[in-house]
Order: sequence, then structure tokens, then C-alpha cells
Amino acid sequence: MNRWIFLGGLLISCLVLMTGCWDSKEVQSINFITGIGIDYEDNKYIAYAQLIDFSSIAKQEGPTSRQASDIWIGRGEGTTLSMAISDLYQTSQQQTLWTHVKAIVLSKNALNGRLKDIFNTLLHSGELRYTPWIYGTEQDIPDVLAPSALLNQSTQTIELFEPIKLYKQHSAFEPIRLHQLLDGLREPSSVVLLPSITNRNQTWFNGKETPPLIQTDGFFVISNGANQGKVAGEDADGTRFVNYDHVYQYPLYVYKNGGKTPDLTLRLHDPHTKISARKDGGEVAFDLVTSVKGIIIEEQGSHQPPQTMEEAAEKQIESEIRKTFEKNKSRQIDSYGFVEHLYRHDHTLWKEHVQNRADPIKGLKLGTVKVHVKILNASTYKYTE
Repeated sequence: MNRWIFLGGLLISCLVLMTGCWDSKEVQSINFITGIGIDYEDNKYIAYAQLIDFSSIAKQEGPTSRQASDIWIGRGEGTTLSMAISDLYQTSQQQTLWTHVKAIVLSKNALNGRLKDIFNTLLHSGELRYTPWIYGTEQDIPDVLAPSALLNQSTQTIELFEPIKLYKQHSAFEPIRLHQLLDGLREPSSVVLLPSITNRNQTWFNGKETPPLIQTDGFFVISNGANQGKVAGEDADGTRFVNYDHVYQYPLYVYKNGGKTPDLTLRLHDPHTKISARKDGGEVAFDLVTSVKGIIIEEQGSHQPPQTMEEAAEKQIESEIRKTFEKNKSRQIDSYGFVEHLYRHDHTLWKEHVQNRADPIKGLKLGTVKVHVKILNASTYKYTE
């Protein structure tokens, strides 16, 4: 009798354990969206969805694959974003999940006053997480969502999905996640530097072909839910010292006497800037104190003492900070976040000079700019304190 009871209990236990697998699905039978693109044109939202063929990845035996992943791009339209997303489902053939989205790309049109509506729709579904990397672009979104990868690596390893690894090696334009942009949208006067991406490649060649490769080429300055404009190239240099959260390493080229070849090349890291505001007549002046560490990478001509090189670097950085501010101010762009600084640290000045003004940066100016550069070493030689 006990034997039959034991066998019956064992059978019931096996049946209970088996029920967990009855409705399971294979990876290749589900559409996992890995990237989202959103555009706004002719009073319509256009939603793009990127699908990557995970079936080949799931069958890999080694850690990497030398077979390029297939990328499919879906396109849906609608007068609202939810209608555009629903339009994607019409021919998706199987279940589509948004839980694996790693990157979101917004067009320039979408950045101009559409941000709050876009994220109200995307986040209401409950499927999208707050951790995808987010970008803006001036290019056609399908081109950006269908890039190549070097050496036929998995597309999941490109800069679009893993920007922080490259940023630690070359801190040109700081990547941000979705929750960082949302925090800025919810805070009055907050400034967010949204990185801009392109797939124009003129660096890497495969024979005579130049495959489209993702790279950051600037940033859009987002404040009060609107796009103030894009900053790129040399116009962004000063912002790196004043309004980046973290700079791991970035080259500084020091020129003397107007030459075209730099006399000194430093690798800078960990710049920190202290900002203080004061009233100066009818304007608000901002005094900056910037501290940065550096390593000598290359030195042209005769060797100079560290103090001389530090002074030359300090002048170069001060010049970049001032040029960047004046150039962006002329375009009504607050890339240094001075308006936000007043809102958080001197509310009286903010109310007097910024609040309810159409062009708040017009009454702001740079005061003193003090830069302190500390050269730590040259190659393997370490300088003493």
C-alpha cells in the first residue's frame, strides 16, 4: 500500500514540474525589439523598430560570432505614437516584446517639443525599462538603426548598444540613459546633453568599401522639454570641462604662436569645475575654477619644465571654455547649464534674471576663469609633487 502511495506522489510531483514548460517558446519564435527610433513628419509620428536575428546567436558554441547578424527594421505611422506602434504589429507575424530595448534614437523633429508626449506613450506600456541608452540624430533613422560592425562581430556590441566602453577610452560626447533624460524633463531649467549619433564612416575600410559605423558627433542641448540646438566639433570643447559628469580621458592639443602642429599633447582626465554666480550690473557673471589632471603623450621641440607645460595647457583650456560659451550663447544655447545652476543654487538671481524670459542666457556672461592643470607623468616618468 505504501508503495502505491509513494509512486502516486512521485507521479503527481512530475506532472506539477512539467507544467512550467508547456507554454514555453523558443527565442526564434518571438520578436525581441532591440532598438527604437521615433520621428515626426507631416503631423504624423513614425515609429521604427529594430529586430536582430537571435536564432544564430542562440546556436553559438563559442563566445563570439564572426557571422554578421541580420537586422530587420519595422516602420509604423499614425497621428499618435500609440497608433504608429500598433501599426508595427500588423505584419509582425509573431509576438513582439519591448523588454529587451537597449537603445532609443530620436529624430531632430521629435526633439522639437514632442519629448513629453513620446515618453508618456512609451512608458505607459510597462514593458520598456528606464535603462536604454538614448540618442538624437539628424540622419534618417533607418540608416542609424541598421549599421555594420567591425570584423562581423555581433551587432549587439556596437557603440549604439555599448557606448560606455568606448567613452572610457575616448571621452568625446558623454552617453546618457533614458532615466537621465526623464529626470531633466521633469526638473525646471534643467539642462541635458543628449548625444547625437551618425553612421557616416570615413575611418575604417573593408577593401574599397566603407561600411556604415555608428559614432557620436555632438550633442543636443535639451532644456524645459525643448531642443535648444545641436553642438558639435570644436564648439563642444569647453563643455567637456564645465558640464560633463565624468571625463575618463581626452586629448588636449596645445598650440603656440598660431602653428598648425601642436607643440604639446596631453591626455586629460577627471576635470572638475566649481561655478559661482554673482550680480554684475544688469547681468549675472559666472566665475569658474577648473582643475584637471594630465599625462604627456607627445612633446614637440625642446623639453620644457612641467610648470611651463602646465601654464600653456591652462591658457589653452581657458581659451576653449570662453570660445565655447560665446559661440553657443550667440545661438541661445546654454550648454554649460548656467540657468540650471542659478535655479538650484541662487533662486533669487534666477527669479530676477531668468524666470519668464524668452532668452534667459542673454543676460548671462563669463567672469573670471581660473584653470589648474597638474601633469602627473610623461610616459613612464612620474613627476614629483
